[in-house]
Amino acid sequence: MINIVSKFIDEKSLCKSDNKLLVAISGGGDSVALFLCLKELGYDIELAHCNFNLRGDESDNDEEFVKQLADKFGVRLHLKSFDTQKYADENKVSIQMAARDLRYKWFNELLVDNNLNYIAVGHHKNDDVETFFINLTRGSGLKGLLGIKTKNNNIIRPLLCVSRLEIEAYLSAVKQSFREDSSNKSVKYLRNKIRYELIPLLTEMNPSIQETISNEIEILEGVFQVFEEQIESKRKEILQNENGTFKLKITDLQKLNPLNIYLYEFLNPYGFSEVNQIVKALNTQSGKQFFSKTYQINIDREYILISKISKESLSFEILENQHKISTPFTMELSKSTDRKVSKARVKAKLDFDKLKFPLVLRKWKKGDKFMPLGMQTFKKLSDFFIDKKYSLIAKQQQWILCSADDIIWIVGDRIDDRFKITTQTKNVYIAEILKDK
Repeated sequence: MINIVSKFIDEKSLCKSDNKLLVAISGGGDSVALFLCLKELGYDIELAHCNFNLRGDESDNDEEFVKQLADKFGVRLHLKSFDTQKYADENKVSIQMAARDLRYKWFNELLVDNNLNYIAVGHHKNDDVETFFINLTRGSGLKGLLGIKTKNNNIIRPLLCVSRLEIEAYLSAVKQSFREDSSNKSVKYLRNKIRYELIPLLTEMNPSIQETISNEIEILEGVFQVFEEQIESKRKEILQNENGTFKLKITDLQKLNPLNIYLYEFLNPYGFSEVNQIVKALNTQSGKQFFSKTYQINIDREYILISKISKESLSFEILENQHKISTPFTMELSKSTDRKVSKARVKAKLDFDKLKFPLVLRKWKKGDKFMPLGMQTFKKLSDFFIDKKYSLIAKQQQWILCSADDIIWIVGDRIDDRFKITTQTKNVYIAEILKDK
């Protein structure tokens, strides 16, 4: 295996013999094999181990194993302990994404602080095949089917040329133990589901399925090079940038064949992965809008206009003695004793004494919930929008009226049941949307 890895490093120009490498080591078989291979090949190595504190004693035992391994071979070891769960909660990301963010941020700091050249990680052929299927299930386009990059900036993967079985055979031959991560057996993770359920099934049909997929990935890499050159040539030809707004002339687009493929590649960098509806909109009236997380598309008469969504969190305070607002729309505000319920969607009648001023008028955000009129339980606003068949544009444009941390009115739609008028209500607060003249 050593010779295979050495040849692969040279062929792919992963690093030079005098480079200093930071080897990410978990204690698992892949990273241990990577460390031993690179050490035997004579590279100047330092080790980095992350304790994500997700598996109790098992995590601590992994750390102890890595310490002993570093001592045994006389290699410098960097250790870092993370509160991964806290990071995931605070940043609203998955545990897997949190762990990835934390480790690579730290790895890059180590590179700079210790004058190291590359981060070496232990991905192998099986990981590459699994990634192929993961991307296939998620619909990632041609680029996603290329698997894991052999070299990505300062990250190198010298073991992508060998399989998990070859790694295990190598470790057995050199009589080196390693740690097993119990979470790697859980099929609740997509990668493990592919590893333990899908690939064995495909192997029944084709015993060489993993090698077949690896060969196909290699072919696709060549195809993609040609494809990317053509896409980039057309992108430069028709994509215009005017003060941060990107323009695609519709008549130029319609000359391209297949249009949906070109459009996917042009728009995917802006977060748009579904382009069929955009293609259909090209032949309809102008004014159609589409949204990704960070960009919006406007179909103009002649152009597709791509612009960044403003990150400004617009909100407006409404004071207790305020009678009218004119921004972001015109709304009349008043206090009354009339407890007659209004059925008009543009008018909200609320129990004044339950309100806390100043009220806040803002756009809805992820995680918002309220108690819709007529219900006694909370409902996520996102689910409410789905039930009411709100479009992406409607959700983007929806305003919310709040009292402290409570939503009191989905403006123009539904009030919160907790703030409705009852027989006990003494003072009524009325908010009514007026048509702008």
